[in-house]
Amino acid sequence: MDAAPIEIDIRLRDLRNFFATPEVDPFAGEDIDESGIDRLIDLVTAERGWRRRPVRVRLHVVPTPANAELAPRIGEALARYCDTNRDYAERKLRETRREGMRTLAVGTAFLALCIGAAALINSSALEDMLVGELLSEGAIIAGWVGLWRPVEILLFDWWPYARDRALYAKLRRLDIIVQPASGR
Repeated sequence: MDAAPIEIDIRLRDLRNFFATPEVDPFAGEDIDESGIDRLIDLVTAERGWRRRPVRVRLHVVPTPANAELAPRIGEALARYCDTNRDYAERKLRETRREGMRTLAVGTAFLALCIGAAALINSSALEDMLVGELLSEGAIIAGWVGLWRPVEILLFDWWPYARDRALYAKLRRLDIIVQPASGR
């Protein structure tokens, strides 16, 4: 069974505001405080199963000569925008993985050092004393805590970049329909 498409309608006074945040004019009754692409991303990612569902986008723009000139180029501009952002997400993903591996090496070395310290404490005169047991256990706990950040990076920190990479790859393939805005 095919998933129902995500239908998105975005109203813009100026087609350039699809990529740039418009200036809000309270006297004109405007309350748009984000670009059209930001609104598109928010609306797409808010939908359940957005990765598997097709997306249909209609831009309702005020009919002006400037908007008419830009309308045929919106697909090409969106592809460039998505390529740039997908490449950025890919770089950040690789950077996060490298950082995770570096911190894992440091954390593992720290854990080994802490285990060695605990073994020294256990083989010393403090072995049978409460303070020796506290120091030994504390060293081992500190070693495991030293692995907390590397594990966090390798398990969780890369998710937003992988999500963005998938999102921009999906948005790049969108067909956007630009049509004149009907009166409010």
